[in-house]
Amino acid sequence: MNFIELRHLILLQLSIDFGIFVVFIFLIRRLRFLDKGSSSLNTKLKMYESFLTDADNTSVKFKGMLQEKKDIIKNLNEQLEKRIKSLNTLLNRTETLLFKQGQSNQDGYVQDSLKNHTKKIVELAKKGFDLDDIAESLVIPKEEVMLVLDLKKKICQLDPKEDVS
Repeated sequence: MNFIELRHLILLQLSIDFGIFVVFIFLIRRLRFLDKGSSSLNTKLKMYESFLTDADNTSVKFKGMLQEKKDIIKNLNEQLEKRIKSLNTLLNRTETLLFKQGQSNQDGYVQDSLKNHTKKIVELAKKGFDLDDIAESLVIPKEEVMLVLDLKKKICQLDPKEDVS
């Protein structure tokens, strides 16, 4: 639910409250002029009091729903901020890698660099480094480190004699 719809809901609640207030004033004035008897006035006041109680209960429920929607929007905004930060980090790493690749115009160098990254990832993993540390030290995405290690693990399972470095 976006902010515009929330604004409309708030305006709707205020207009309902105002309408109930106007109706209540109108009914009290009408009661004063029409009926001077105290017994019928008391019964009518009790009836209008029940209407006001119901209107107040409805207003409280509506306010609760609005607060719930605000909380949902806040939660969604926090999740969106986290995703934006993650995307910015990945974008910065990608720009760094593209800059490094732009400096070397040789295709062989890029392939050697990828092989070296694979070797370094495997070596660091054997030394006990976790995924985040490996990704930071080699300036590569964490997902790439996970991919290399998973592939290494699967290849070792298929053929334990084969070395993937």
